[in-house]
Amino acid sequence: MSSMMGNFCYDKAVHMTMYWLRACFAGMIWFWLGICVTPLHAASLSYDVEIRAPESISTLLKQNLELMRWQGDKQIDALQLRRFYRNTPDEIRHLLETEGYYSPVVKMDWQSPEGQGKHIVINVDPGKPVKVASVDIEFTGAIATQSASLHPGVEQLRKEWQLPVGTVFRMADWEAAKVALLKQVTAVRYPRAELEDTQAVVNPETDKVALKVVINSGKPVTFGPIKIVGLQRYGEDIIMGQRPVKVGSTYRENALLNWQSRLQDTGYFRSVEVSADLESGLDEVPVTVTVVENMKKHASAGIGYSTDTGERISLSYDNLHLFGRDYKLNSSVVLQSKQRTAKADVYLPQSTEGVRDSFGVMYDRSEIEGEDTRVVGANVRRAWGTPRFEKYVRVEYLNEHTRIDGADGQHSEAMPVTFGVVIRRLNNRLAPTKGYAVEAQAGVAVEPLLTDKSFVRSYLKGLRLQTVSENSYLVLRGELGAVFSNGKSGIPSTLMFRTGGDQSVRGYAYESLGVKEGEAVVGGRYLAVASAEYQYYFLRNWGIAFFVDAGNTVSELDPAVGYGIGGRWRSPAGPVGVDLAYGERTGNFRLHFSLGFTF
Repeated sequence: MSSMMGNFCYDKAVHMTMYWLRACFAGMIWFWLGICVTPLHAASLSYDVEIRAPESISTLLKQNLELMRWQGDKQIDALQLRRFYRNTPDEIRHLLETEGYYSPVVKMDWQSPEGQGKHIVINVDPGKPVKVASVDIEFTGAIATQSASLHPGVEQLRKEWQLPVGTVFRMADWEAAKVALLKQVTAVRYPRAELEDTQAVVNPETDKVALKVVINSGKPVTFGPIKIVGLQRYGEDIIMGQRPVKVGSTYRENALLNWQSRLQDTGYFRSVEVSADLESGLDEVPVTVTVVENMKKHASAGIGYSTDTGERISLSYDNLHLFGRDYKLNSSVVLQSKQRTAKADVYLPQSTEGVRDSFGVMYDRSEIEGEDTRVVGANVRRAWGTPRFEKYVRVEYLNEHTRIDGADGQHSEAMPVTFGVVIRRLNNRLAPTKGYAVEAQAGVAVEPLLTDKSFVRSYLKGLRLQTVSENSYLVLRGELGAVFSNGKSGIPSTLMFRTGGDQSVRGYAYESLGVKEGEAVVGGRYLAVASAEYQYYFLRNWGIAFFVDAGNTVSELDPAVGYGIGGRWRSPAGPVGVDLAYGERTGNFRLHFSLGFTF
């Protein structure tokens, strides 16, 4: 009995051992087959995707679906493809929700044409877009009880809400509207405002969404004590004279930015940062002005070329601490093939009342269109206001000698007094794309106060930039000028008007449009110029422009017309333009080059 039991146990042990050996052997075979065969199988797998949907939806899906991103990748195996296929409907619904579609119908078909890879067809009916049915904007904190006359007003903020009733609800627009609202509140008086609650409740059955936003403004904030860091060479008046910020005044983010911009423009500083310490928790926040100063003296030289005045050599010398005071000297000599200029201007520090005084001298000689002009001048100027609304008064003396080919020259002098106003409403000072700017001048000179002939001179120029689409803009320009007197003899030609060139009527040489006198073209008493330009940016910083210019300096309605095409580049130094223009009056093409923006 025991022998039989022993044999049974032995046979069972042998059987189990052989079973596990066979199992391990089979496992090893499948393991190596998986390693060796699977890559070959994956390499042979291919598929293509066809999306049937409205164009805008189709573009969105092609750019974001996993099926599309991995299409053509030879590392995709059958398991991964099935997972992409299974997840695609949810991906589509999520993507469409960002565009305002919450009830799409998605149908997918998996085909295997003979001799080809997998063919996946996706049919998408986005349905009706969800639209905003109601907007509930609530304000808590001090802003909820402030006077209606204070800006920003609660009702005004509600009116300017960027996602009003009736608009399609897109997630990007929803986020942008909340950010814009919060920015409006924090910009003035309430810099510590925050979003307490935001809700977007979508009803797919009615294709409507109810929006709710709650903003807590917190307490009102005013400007506190001012601290200056980094000032060593120059006096505090340079900084304090530019300030739009006063201790105890209402906090305004724009005031800090304007102050910083003004200080940067003075030329005294390499870098400027104006900041308010909002983390202090104080109702009167400290303001810190941090500067890195420029050297007191600076000299430079350069060479260049202008399509208006030809080759150019320039020398400049600046002194930011003239006469041991914070007077700024800007001087330069510019030698060009058609014009030579030397000038020196002295700028006094801006007063605490915002007054900016300056004075200067100049010499200019030009040889343009048969007129040789030499003029010596001096001027005194007072300006006040802000870059957005600047006013100035200028008194200048001009002593001029002219020689005209084929006609008599003249010697003249004048001391006109000019009042001017400049209004700037531009979204960017260096490279604007939206807004407008206007400058108006009115001047008078009276005999015998260093003046050969009495006259009244007026001048007006304007610029309008309008956004047409996300990547295109319309630029409108205009100039009007007039000199009122009983004749032009005795009035310096510098005060007359000529046009033509890069910044006026393209297609014509620099200041070649004017009044014919002898064999020369000289200035006229009247000016009218208009320009229209369409710009389209096919890349972020590269664009193309189409333009038409018209203008002249005579009283008759006989404008010279030029039109053409150009290239635009938004460079770090400002906009760069290269234009090829055709002048109808001359029948010639001219190349024009421009750098930067000035108004």
